[in-house]
Amino acid sequence: MAIGIYKPGQGYWVRVLTAVAAGLLVLATAAWLWKETAALDLPSAAWDVTLTGSSGAPTVGQRVEVLGRPDGAGAAQSLGTMEVAAFTPSEFRPQIRLVKPQLNEGAVPSAVQTIRAEGFSGEVAGEGSGVRPIPIVDRLYVQGGLAGLALLLGSALVFWLVGSRPSSSEFLIATDGEMKKVNWSTRREILGSTWVVIAASFLVAAALYVIDLAFQWFFVSIDVLQR
Repeated sequence: MAIGIYKPGQGYWVRVLTAVAAGLLVLATAAWLWKETAALDLPSAAWDVTLTGSSGAPTVGQRVEVLGRPDGAGAAQSLGTMEVAAFTPSEFRPQIRLVKPQLNEGAVPSAVQTIRAEGFSGEVAGEGSGVRPIPIVDRLYVQGGLAGLALLLGSALVFWLVGSRPSSSEFLIATDGEMKKVNWSTRREILGSTWVVIAASFLVAAALYVIDLAFQWFFVSIDVLQR
């Protein structure tokens, strides 16, 4: 398959404007993908948990028991265990990163409210809202990758259709030739036609207004409408 431009210099403006219009569609597609993937629910590899306070300090690699209310009501119960990946002590808002969940069926990390282990305990801030999932892949990378792929494939497709593919290029070249045969109106003719359309629009509007008044008078006179 030829990669170069098919018959370069022929049908220039039609091919350029077609490429511009197609490029705008490609950009719109990339923007749509960027927006849609912003709400993509990516699988999580870790969870950063903000605590209201803690007693003791866990060690990295230690498995801790997590407790919470899976159905949002009732007493807190054990949800399973998770592994400590990091711990940042603080007087007010200590943070712990948990990985490798081994939870009961139906339990999710976002339901965690209490963390405890030998020599350590902590309460999650904000009734579970202190649990922040860390996606396995940064969402920004997914957005940029999909949008960039759309731009790359779209650009290649536009180039192939407009510049390299013989059949579509011949059509655009022929279109350019036909456009050169068109007898374009002069500026004076366009202005004259525009004023005619404007005047006709006002005349039609005035006629409809008069007809509306006539119908209103008629229906008022036969007591169908009230003044």
